[in-house]
Amino acid sequence: MNCMLNYGYSLLEVECLRVINSVGLGAHVGYLHEMQAGKNSLAYDIQELFRFLVNLAVINLAEKSAMNAKDFVRTEIYALRLRSTGARKMTEEINAGFNKCGSTADLED
Repeated sequence: MNCMLNYGYSLLEVECLRVINSVGLGAHVGYLHEMQAGKNSLAYDIQELFRFLVNLAVINLAEKSAMNAKDFVRTEIYALRLRSTGARKMTEEINAGFNKCGSTADLED
């Protein structure tokens, strides 16, 4: 579950950065998260509003038993990572959540 959440939050961060850049804001100027060099504080702030979509996607995949052992790989240090098949399933489920919710493109308006 953790590697699925981490992957989903990464996708969410990228989407938030895309929207921030498209409207010309500075991704490093946050309100809730501390501003530090190399940190996308505003993206993290916006991410908080949409984390539930990632959480819901992971829960949906778990409830449907859509993920199986072949969707994961164990690294040399025994960490789990998603294979491309698992990443594709996660991406599709998260995109479905974005589309159902109107996606983060609504932030551009």
